[in-house]
Amino acid sequence: MTYQRIVFASSVAHCGAVRRFVQSFGRMEGYSEAFVSVLELCVQEAFVNAVCHGNGSDPELPVTITMRAGIDNAQTFLDVAVADRGTGFSLDGRGDFSSRESEMACSGWGVPMIVHYSDAVRVERRIDGSVLILSYIPY
Repeated sequence: MTYQRIVFASSVAHCGAVRRFVQSFGRMEGYSEAFVSVLELCVQEAFVNAVCHGNGSDPELPVTITMRAGIDNAQTFLDVAVADRGTGFSLDGRGDFSSRESEMACSGWGVPMIVHYSDAVRVERRIDGSVLILSYIPY
């Protein structure tokens, strides 16, 4: 099993470092370029949401990204956890692109996009914040 964890201050200025972290992990695991591109997009969006919504862009609060990959019951898996200090949110109604009130909205597409590209998504509330967990079967 491979396990990597990195902590960033709450700033969207770290998006490039987040993408490099995901790229490095993907190369190390031997994932396809297509999968790594999707993974980068999803993890970056989860990071931006953690910074802006979870931590209110407070640079004193951390965002932690944990990636855990391995094989379980002969199936390759990848779980990505993005933790912030926020109160969390509900995924109800957020995973369907067709449920958008305005198809021309310039924001609010992140969670539906994450749900679309992930094999499973869940939110866990913890004493010190919340965690968005993205699960994948890598290719």
